[in-house]
Amino acid sequence: MDLTEAEVEESLLRPLYQFAFEAHQKNETVVREKDSKKVKNFQRICEVGYLTNEVIISRLQKEVRFQFTHKTFLEFLTAKHIAEMDQEERLNWMRHLRYANCYIQISRLAIGDYFKVEQNEPILGFLFGLLEEESAELTEMASLVIKETHFYEPHHPISLVSRCGASHQLLRLLAELNNVVPQELADVICKRRPPLINIHSNCSVSCKRGMLKLCNLRFQPPIRLNVDLRYSRDEEEKMSFVQKLIESKSIDCSKIWIKAYDHTELWDNVRGFRIGQANSVQQVSIQCLNIKGIPCEEFSFGNHLSELELFLFKPSHSYFLEAALHKPLTSLQLICHELDDRCISLIRQLLRNQRNLQRIQLTSLSLSWQQQQHLGFFLADFAQMENLQSLEISLNDSTDEQKRSLEAILKRNKLSELTIHSYDFSGSLYSVLNEGFNSMSSLRELHLPRVNIIHLPNLRHLDLINFSLLSPLELNDDGIAVLSDALRSWRNLQQLSIDFNPRFDVSVAECSLRELFEAIAGCHRLQILRFNCLEMADSVVPSVCKMIESLKQLRKFTSKEQRDKSLTEEGFKQLEPIIKRNGLNTEVR
Repeated sequence: MDLTEAEVEESLLRPLYQFAFEAHQKNETVVREKDSKKVKNFQRICEVGYLTNEVIISRLQKEVRFQFTHKTFLEFLTAKHIAEMDQEERLNWMRHLRYANCYIQISRLAIGDYFKVEQNEPILGFLFGLLEEESAELTEMASLVIKETHFYEPHHPISLVSRCGASHQLLRLLAELNNVVPQELADVICKRRPPLINIHSNCSVSCKRGMLKLCNLRFQPPIRLNVDLRYSRDEEEKMSFVQKLIESKSIDCSKIWIKAYDHTELWDNVRGFRIGQANSVQQVSIQCLNIKGIPCEEFSFGNHLSELELFLFKPSHSYFLEAALHKPLTSLQLICHELDDRCISLIRQLLRNQRNLQRIQLTSLSLSWQQQQHLGFFLADFAQMENLQSLEISLNDSTDEQKRSLEAILKRNKLSELTIHSYDFSGSLYSVLNEGFNSMSSLRELHLPRVNIIHLPNLRHLDLINFSLLSPLELNDDGIAVLSDALRSWRNLQQLSIDFNPRFDVSVAECSLRELFEAIAGCHRLQILRFNCLEMADSVVPSVCKMIESLKQLRKFTSKEQRDKSLTEEGFKQLEPIIKRNGLNTEVR
């Protein structure tokens, strides 16, 4: 074209950046001829090579359309346009982006919509790279992402259903930088540091690369980090990644999740990650499902092992308990299929020899209540533990002596977290719990699967931040009244999960649901709200909308498995703008 580089930029590329930006704003990759006529020298711009044109012949007339040769070009050119905006205009564009996932699927109404934060990331990633040398502007962008994705808040411990979420967006953007993090940006990140970061099994390569960028910053105290490696099959890559984290002075690699397919792989992981050693990972979760037989050599952990979690534990895995016998455990968690006499003896030795134990989980994993193992015979051991702060246990047919031990644990008022799994809540066990709630001022988290809440009116005396009612027995109008009364007293509540168990054919009156929604609306610190099998008819939609509108700090709203078919498209139209509000992570199906 016989143009200088500056002329190419001014006359051809900048109009193309603008054109791409406008197409992206309208969520289009194919542009009609009438839109192209607004651009000066459009035919010459097409010769640059980013656009192709094709003639569509219909029955009425032919039509010329233009398409970007690849969506990545559209995203990069859009980012180039945004990079050339003035700083305030660029920030204004970023403020109007969505930074929370949204998933809506109501099949019987043929309603479906979704948004994942990753949709914005190609453009933000390009933009981050383009502004790498502009430290002040890069810092303002990152500050906005930190605020909108709540990067600076503690992220909940990893569970089986944990996913990589919006809070990792900053990590993925940091991965776009070719050089070290600029000092101005490093200062902002250090100031807004989260106390805990989780690297999940489904985290991308960008998440991990960004995490390694954080390792080079100076965090005081170090950021605690959990790493889930259960589904990572590249042994060399995961070993290299974790070893770099361990060596960092800014990261405290607290807990690691591993899943091995044989004893050799397991032993290689334990040795390679130096699990339990003073200068390495001291908390471990091991998925035992595929580990069969007995290891051919002596199995051991380092002398500083502080947490041991065994998932799908069987008697053949008792060597894990032996290896932990003389370690300074503060947490022991066993999710087991069964226990034999030897396992029970080893667990008792662990309980009696560990003065520092603060967290205990002993639960039986079974698909049917008939096979669920009763573990109440450990309650007497727990009652002797002065430092116990968190207890999760499976109970069935508890004896009077076991109930007295539970009563002693509750009345000591040291527990901050309590979870009881039971298929057989007798009146006396309800009485022990209900009476204990009168004096449990320390309790902050309570999880009660399969209970009849009507027998627990003293719930209102607690000061909870996290409560879940899962698969309850007969959650009827009376139960809703008890729960609503309790919710009105929990002014510090941050998380709430309610399961309207569909296995019991119990219908809840609409006036009871409205009472529940009104009570939840008063929990102004609520951040996470989950419903399962909720009866959301059109008539209660205004109450749901009013509830969500009043919860200004709500960041995650989930309503799964709509229980009846009384929500119509008209009712959904009222609900839609509320559950799609910016900043709210929504899942409705």
